[in-house]
Amino acid sequence: MVIDHASARAFLRRTSESLRDAAKELDDHLAFQHFLAPLTRQEGPPLPPPPTPGGRHR
Repeated sequence: MVIDHASARAFLRRTSESLRDAAKELDDHLAFQHFLAPLTRQEGPPLPPPPTPGGRHR
């Protein structure tokens, strides 16, 4: 039973480390996206409206 407990603790530790690393990577990615957002916004003419359905229907 001691081996099972030690294995479970090791598994939880590795899982916790993986989740911590994933959370840090996501946080870094979101911070970068937040930094890029103002740089990628470009003011330009408004987009034309989508075409209306028309023409011959079968």
